[in-house]
Amino acid sequence: MWARSAAAACRHEFAPAAGLALMSLVAAIVLFSPSRAAEVAQANAREKPSGQFGFDTRVDGANLPDTLRGLLTDNIQLGKGKAPPPATLGQLRRRAAEDADRLNDVLRSEAYYNGRVEVAIQEAQGGRFDVVFQVTLGPRVTIHSFAIVYDDRPSDMAALPQDGKALGLKRTSPARAQRVIDLTAAAMTFLENHGHPRPKLAERKVVVDLAANQADITLRIVAGPLQHFGDLAISNGGRTKTSYVRSLAKFKQGDIYDRSKAEATVTALRATGLFDQVTLDAVETPGDSVPQKLTLTERPHRSVGVGARWSSDQGPGVTTFWEHRNLFGAAEKLHLDLIVAQQEQLFGAHFNKPRFLREDQNLLADFEIAHEITDAYHENRIKTVAALARKLRENLEASAGLSFEIERTTDSTGYHAYELFGIPLTGRYDGSDALLDPTEGVRLGLAVTPYGGTSDGTPTTFVKLETTGSTYWSFGRRPDLTLAFRGRYGSMLAQQTGDVPGSIRFYAGGGGSIRGYGYQLVGPLDSNHDPLGARSVLEASAEARYRVTKDIGVVAFLDGGNAWSTPTPKFSEPLRFGTGIGLRYYTPIGPIRADIGVPLNRRPGIDNAFQVYFSLGQAF
Repeated sequence: MWARSAAAACRHEFAPAAGLALMSLVAAIVLFSPSRAAEVAQANAREKPSGQFGFDTRVDGANLPDTLRGLLTDNIQLGKGKAPPPATLGQLRRRAAEDADRLNDVLRSEAYYNGRVEVAIQEAQGGRFDVVFQVTLGPRVTIHSFAIVYDDRPSDMAALPQDGKALGLKRTSPARAQRVIDLTAAAMTFLENHGHPRPKLAERKVVVDLAANQADITLRIVAGPLQHFGDLAISNGGRTKTSYVRSLAKFKQGDIYDRSKAEATVTALRATGLFDQVTLDAVETPGDSVPQKLTLTERPHRSVGVGARWSSDQGPGVTTFWEHRNLFGAAEKLHLDLIVAQQEQLFGAHFNKPRFLREDQNLLADFEIAHEITDAYHENRIKTVAALARKLRENLEASAGLSFEIERTTDSTGYHAYELFGIPLTGRYDGSDALLDPTEGVRLGLAVTPYGGTSDGTPTTFVKLETTGSTYWSFGRRPDLTLAFRGRYGSMLAQQTGDVPGSIRFYAGGGGSIRGYGYQLVGPLDSNHDPLGARSVLEASAEARYRVTKDIGVVAFLDGGNAWSTPTPKFSEPLRFGTGIGLRYYTPIGPIRADIGVPLNRRPGIDNAFQVYFSLGQAF
C-alpha cells in the first residue's frame, strides 16, 4: 500500500519536471530552427550601432503644396546636426516620433489644425530603413475675425486701426502663425508711426473653432498717450554745420511722432558719407513731447589715391587724386585729378554742392586743362562747365548746364582753333548693384549738347547726341556667372567733321570700346591709317564673367561696331568685331582687369594680331 502510494507520489512529483523538460526541448528546437535563427540574428543586427545600418527619411501625403513639403522636410531633425545618429532601432523610433511631434507643430503653424503627421518605419533593401512621415492635411483654418482693443483708450483711438482689414488683412486668409505675428507687428508699427512711440502688447488671444475651421484673433494693446516730436539736440565734435544736419531731418519740432521719419533721418545722414556713426534716440519724458538726441561721429573727410593703367595701344598711365568731402561743412565735395599718361596729361577740378536751392538739387562745377596726343589729333584745351543736377526719382538723375571751352587742335587736315559754348543736357538711370563690378540691373544714359561758337574764326553750330545702355544677369550663389551686355549709339549733327574739335568727335576701338583693335582705329582713317574721327558711332558688347573663386574670375567677350563720317551709320560699310578672354582679380575696391583681344576683321598694315588691356573695374 505504501509502495503504491510512494510510486504515485513520485509520479505526481516528477511529472511536471518531465513536462518542463519536454517543453524546453521543443522550445530549443523552435528557437534554433534555421528560420527562427535568421530572425533572431536580424533583430540583433537592428540593435547594433548605426554604423551597421542606415535609414532614409521622406514626407508623403496627398495634395501637399511644394512649399509645405519643403518646410516639413526642413524641420526633420533625424540624421541632421551634430547629435550622434541613433544607435539602435529603438532610438530610431523614439527620434522619429519626436520629429513627428515637431511636424505636427509645423502643420498647426501653417493653419492645418485638423491635420496630423504619423510616422512609420519600413524595412528597405540592403538592410536599410525608410522613415516615412505620412501627412494628412485636412481643411485649412482661416481668419474669421481680427480685432484690436486699446486698453488705455487713447485720445486718438478713432484714428487707430480697429481690425485686421486696416492692416491689409484679406478676408478668409489662412490663420498662419507667421501671418498673425506679422499683423501684430504691423499694428505696433502703425502706432509708432502715428504718435505712439512705445506701444505695448498686453495680450494676443487666438481662438480656433475646429468644427468651423475658423480662428478669431484679438490683440489687446496699451498704445500710450499721443505724443509729438520735441527738440532735436545734436552732439557732434566734427566740422559739419549744425544747420546742415538739421536740414536733413525729416521731421520738425511739434510734428506728431513718427518713427519712420526718425529712421529716414538716420538714413539721410548716413547717405552723406560724412559720418562713421549716426545714433538718434528718443528721450523719455512724462509729457506729450518726445525730445530727440542725435549723436554723430564724423569720418575723415580727406583722401588721396593713386591708380595705374596700361594697354598695348595707349601705353602706360598714372592717375592721382585728392578729395575733400566736407569742404565748407555742408558736404561740399572738391575732387582734384592729375593724369600723366603717354597720350594725355590732364589736370581737373570737380566741385559738387549738394542741396543747392532745393533738397534734391546739386550744383556742379568742373574745370580741366589738358594736353592730348593721339594718332587722330594733337590738342591743347581748357574747359569749364557749370550745371544743376536733380534727382527725379530713385536711381534717375538729370542735369542741365552751360560750358565754355577753348581747343587748339592739329589733325590730318591741319591746325584748327575752336572757341565753343555748349548746353550739356544729360539723363542717367543706374539700377545696377555696384559701380565697378555690377552683377544685376540696368544702366541707361543720354547726353545731348548743342554747341555754338567759332571754328577758325568762322561761326559754327552743331549738336552732339550720345546714348548708352548696359544690362546684367547673374546666376549662382556668389554669383558665379554674370552675363553682361552693352550698347552705344552716337550722332553728330554737323556740316562736316572738321567743324568739331578732335576731342569731341566720335571714335571706336580700344579697351573701353571694341577690344582687339587699336585705340580710335575703328572708323574713318586717312592715307597714313590715322583716325580722322567720326560723326556717328554704333557699338555693342557681350561678356560672360565667371567667378572661379572668391578672388579670381575669367571673362569671355565679343565686341562689335563701327564709326562713320556721316551723321548716321552707313551699314554698307562692314562692322568690325573683336573677341577675346580676360582675367579678373577681385579686390575690396573693385576688380583689376586684364584683357587680351583679337580683331576678327583684321586689316593688313593697320591692325595688330592682338591687343592687351589692364585697368581697374569691369569693361562696362
